[in-house]
Amino acid sequence: LASVAIAGVAMPAAAKEKPAAEPAKAPPKLSKAVAVALQAAQKLQQAGDNAGALAKIAEAAAVPNPTPDDVYTIAALKLNSAIGLKDNVLIENTLGELLATGKVAAADQPKFLKNIGSLAMNRKDYAKATDAFEKLAKLTPGDSDVVIALAEMYFAQKQSAKAVAALGDAIAAEKAAGKAVPEAWYRRRLAIAYDGKIADVIQPAARDLVAAYPNAVNWRDALIITRDSFPSLDDQASLDFMRLQAATGSLNGERDFVEYADTALGRGYPGEAQFAINEGLKRNMLVATKPLVAELKKSADAKVVTDKASLPGLEKEAKTNPKSALGTGDAYFGYGDYAKAAALYKQTIGVATVDQSIANLRLGAALARSGDKAGAVAALNSVKGGARGALAQYWIIWANQPAG
Repeated sequence: LASVAIAGVAMPAAAKEKPAAEPAKAPPKLSKAVAVALQAAQKLQQAGDNAGALAKIAEAAAVPNPTPDDVYTIAALKLNSAIGLKDNVLIENTLGELLATGKVAAADQPKFLKNIGSLAMNRKDYAKATDAFEKLAKLTPGDSDVVIALAEMYFAQKQSAKAVAALGDAIAAEKAAGKAVPEAWYRRRLAIAYDGKIADVIQPAARDLVAAYPNAVNWRDALIITRDSFPSLDDQASLDFMRLQAATGSLNGERDFVEYADTALGRGYPGEAQFAINEGLKRNMLVATKPLVAELKKSADAKVVTDKASLPGLEKEAKTNPKSALGTGDAYFGYGDYAKAAALYKQTIGVATVDQSIANLRLGAALARSGDKAGAVAALNSVKGGARGALAQYWIIWANQPAG
């Protein structure tokens, strides 16, 4: 029998590499009956009769007690006919048969597995595709594209935890290799974790997203997801979230700006409400003539003058009244005077009558906004647990990002 050469397999776009099965280096030692049938099959292939060739190959496969070389060569010739007939199912199955012989060169095994997985996925046989890509991932640990494909297969089978873990592995591998991780990978990981309600992954995935790609869309998604995971927030905690949205430029749409202004007014911070309204108008998110907007603006503007005039007196009171210090710090924060806000918040640190998670979170936020990164991180790291503990970690990410 002449040496068997297996051509590259024409595959769908999902399979980027074409496998080429190479025969064993030594000429195959075939049983006589197998050799006769396969010689006939080769002649039929050369004549373009792949269907006839398959019939002869089937005869060879029916010979009892085949040798390992018989099995490999039969599958090799079958693959050539399958390619000629463009029979993807036969190609897929025959590639598997070839791998099972143990005679496929190590360098070619990843190509075979990738094509098997791609063809199975095209048939929506996700179980078989997953098996192929899991084996492929073990053979090519540095190929993150394989892991991403595997993640999508897990997702298609409603195995969200495995999908999220695979995406995390791909991200870690790219970072370890010094490569830029695509934003889509981070977003996909977060989306699957969120939709699958994988609670222990949602926050890490959201933080990783904004740390790597701190654009306004990602910040808003991360903060809204985090905020929604704490459904019983009071106005004070909601205000803390909206302050970070303001810092990250992730307030978006009428609802965000109106809620921010209304919450700030309700807490007695007209300066912050005025900021929210003016920022919304500046960004064309609010319409000045809309009754609700006009009412909020009128109320905030009317109270700002009196509020500002009261602040010096409140500062004096704050020296002996920690709760007053916290509220006065909030007022200065709303006016954008972060240094003075931080000074007032510092007066509340360690005071038993003041909620220290609030005090340290707001101190950290004020220091971050005033440019004191080290001080901000120290304060924020002391905030543990709950919504504010989660929010503190986001402020740390924001504080550590380059200015501008």
